[in-house]
Amino acid sequence: MKIKQLNLQDVEDCLRLPENDEVHIFLLPAHTIDNLHKSIHEASHALLLQILAAYTGKPAESLAFTRGAHGKPALITDGTFPSIEFSLSHSGTYVALAFSAYVPVGIDIEDTSRNAMFERVASHVFLPQEAAALSLLPEEEKRSCFFRLWTRTESFLKGIGTGLSVSFSDEKIQKEYSFWTVEEVPAPAGYICCVSYRQRGSL
Repeated sequence: MKIKQLNLQDVEDCLRLPENDEVHIFLLPAHTIDNLHKSIHEASHALLLQILAAYTGKPAESLAFTRGAHGKPALITDGTFPSIEFSLSHSGTYVALAFSAYVPVGIDIEDTSRNAMFERVASHVFLPQEAAALSLLPEEEKRSCFFRLWTRTESFLKGIGTGLSVSFSDEKIQKEYSFWTVEEVPAPAGYICCVSYRQRGSL
């Protein structure tokens, strides 16, 4: 799959759906989205609607959504446009979104300056061998390693639609992970961003 990073100008122009071998990524500072929304949460969801409207050719207010068992939203198609897989994340002052017209996707961006209980979170969320390796690192190396593992892990968990309701200690989750590809996306200084997508041959 090819990762194609886009911007707001692409949305304002004629935005086409991702090809079967593409994942579209938007990574933007929240202040560039608009001045109507007070929070980054509101701004990121407004941008999501704007992009989905551009992809589908439908007014944003006409788009309808459903939710999976663990709350992951999905666009309801009326048959006049294809199903679009998407994922949204925001942290600090940045918003990241991923879109695919063929495979499930997940994205996560993290502000690496924020505080986190590294080893406690790692023992629940990461693969056992990753958590063990993190615990052995010098303190000055733990932060960057933790957030790199965190974004990889959470982008995958967002992709499968469970979020942090599951753990990598579950063998079913580990097996599913083997069907996914995780790639780091270029991000501003102080941030780490990863996108995950299910391999086409495993669908």
